[in-house]
Amino acid sequence: MSEPTEARLQMAGHWLQIGHPERALDELQGLWGDAALDYRAYLFRGAALHALDRNVDAIEVLRDGLAQHGPFLPLLQILAAALRAEGRLPEAEAALLQGLSLDPNDPDLLLGYAMVCLSAGQAEKANALVERAASQAPESPQISAARAQVAFALGKDRDMHRHSEKALSHDPDDPNARALHGTSAMLTGDASTGYRSLASAAASDPGDPDLRAAAREARLANHPLMRPLRPFQRFNPLMVWIGAVVVIYGLRLAGLRPLALVAAVAWFGFCIYSWVAPPLLRRWLNRNW
Repeated sequence: MSEPTEARLQMAGHWLQIGHPERALDELQGLWGDAALDYRAYLFRGAALHALDRNVDAIEVLRDGLAQHGPFLPLLQILAAALRAEGRLPEAEAALLQGLSLDPNDPDLLLGYAMVCLSAGQAEKANALVERAASQAPESPQISAARAQVAFALGKDRDMHRHSEKALSHDPDDPNARALHGTSAMLTGDASTGYRSLASAAASDPGDPDLRAAAREARLANHPLMRPLRPFQRFNPLMVWIGAVVVIYGLRLAGLRPLALVAAVAWFGFCIYSWVAPPLLRRWLNRNW
């Protein structure tokens, strides 16, 4: 392979590594002949297309690469990720199992399989796969992010927050790590930190509508007018209701009927505020977003 061709392939890999998949594709378009059939050309093109959410095209390229070069693990890993993004979970699982049959302890394939299991609602199986990957690559930054996602699926909010903080420490500029950190902060009652992280993630990836929606909701929750409603954000609303009823009837049973009446009126006003304030504030914030 000529030096200019090798340099073009290396430059494509560089653009991918620093987060410019469109420039990687520009480099790869200049390849021809045997160079266009190099395994790296398939790998980089498939990875770039996947990063640009052109997953149908990525799947076609990666399958062509596998047909040309056989079961190459990085090709199988990205193929599975593209298939999962398209909702084709059985095909994604088949690709990962093919890779794991060649290397049962590959941490990237194990994490990819864990994400497929999460998408299929199999959180316990995903957790086992993540811990197996962690035993092979304990210092991998992807491990903390995967643990945070598993904790979210299992409803373990504090564990999610702990793992997301570790993931963010590995790469403070990673929008996915910031999104995980922001979500976990919101779930554990830290609305201000949650908004900062989610807003930063949305700014880093403005084309992601889910991130933008999450940032808007975090901004709503962090607004000063929403502070009286923090108990509903931090605790189960049903438990808040039960607690209020217990307090009101407890005061009545204790013979403190005037206090019970004040508590009941205050609770009724609080309920009205909780029904009226959020939709009005959301409409105003969305108009100015």
